[in-house]
Amino acid sequence: MFSFSTAQKVIFGTGSVSQIAEEVRRIGGKKLVVLTDPGIVKLGLDVKLTAHLDKKGLEYGVWSNVEPEPTVDCCRQAVDFVKRGGYDSVVGFGGGSSLDVAKAAAILLTNKGSLTDYLGKPESIPNLPAKLILCPTTAGTGSEVSNAAVFVVPEEKMKYVLYSSYLYPNVVILDPDLTKTMPPKITAQTGIDALCHAIEGYVSLNSSPLTEMFSEKAIKLISDNLRVAYANGSDTKARENMLLASYLAGLSFGNAGTVLGHAVGYAYGFELHIPHGLSIGITMPYVLEYNATADLEKHVKIASLLGENVEGLPLRDAAFKAAEAFKKLLLEIDFPISIKEVGAKEDMIPTLAENVFKSVSHVARNPRRITKDDMVGLFKKAIEGRLTSEN
Repeated sequence: MFSFSTAQKVIFGTGSVSQIAEEVRRIGGKKLVVLTDPGIVKLGLDVKLTAHLDKKGLEYGVWSNVEPEPTVDCCRQAVDFVKRGGYDSVVGFGGGSSLDVAKAAAILLTNKGSLTDYLGKPESIPNLPAKLILCPTTAGTGSEVSNAAVFVVPEEKMKYVLYSSYLYPNVVILDPDLTKTMPPKITAQTGIDALCHAIEGYVSLNSSPLTEMFSEKAIKLISDNLRVAYANGSDTKARENMLLASYLAGLSFGNAGTVLGHAVGYAYGFELHIPHGLSIGITMPYVLEYNATADLEKHVKIASLLGENVEGLPLRDAAFKAAEAFKKLLLEIDFPISIKEVGAKEDMIPTLAENVFKSVSHVARNPRRITKDDMVGLFKKAIEGRLTSEN
């Protein structure tokens, strides 16, 4: 038995942002707020959206203070702005951080209390959210079609997740043209983030035939297009395929959930103040190596989709090629392959290993049972930047 949920409506294609006003009116929005970040405004991307709102005479406001890896306090500030303005509809425009803040704002417009009242409690939100439209400008988070939003709780030095079926938006607009301004570094980080979503959704204990289908397509698209998008950001086809892959990966992990890769990324990402896509990506080869024995067939498939020739290899040997293939991809897009490169030190390993278990749901969905000793070993490999097969 399995279930599957996603956004009510998805519009994909170059120029699709022009349909924003029509969609707001279709779902009954009267006064909308656009939540975005300073980088979007600096690039002038916000105008690509608001110009269509102006043209159709819609009443709207813009709050552009979403921060990377948003904190609970950042969300509170956004919600205060939305409530003071009397808005009835929310548009998230930007990267995953903006989309996550928009999701939470839509929830808190119609429900009492604060964000912390609902973190990690999917059944605790009593009322339907405000009307919600999400329009990503990066190809990586898949947040636009997931039922989750991630926030930092600084006093606990951890990230926590807001889960609810209410987080699926009314409308998603996927316009590849909006992603062309991403510099190579962000293209790499968001692309790897999407790949991790696809892989983790694929191996999750909550996977289903539907999520597996979406994961396989996403992994293949990223394998075939991330290098091109990184090397030549103006390549329209590569940008289209990366945005499609991010969307498909979102459909997968939005239903199956992510696993150990995210638990490990959260465990050290906050400690070192590094972006989400970077933290998840650096350690994924070591996570793939760790999980391979729990599902050899799926890891063989991952290796093959990533371009490895596994024909004629023993099943176990072929499965471990997934970790090697992922690491090769990281090297080709100038990605770190060791957490030492982003500031991790060996004396941090025991704490990082313990931090993994704070991500209770991720650990529970992982195909291989996790122990602290195993996590100490995994982080040692990640510090050294070497897989077992390379020793």
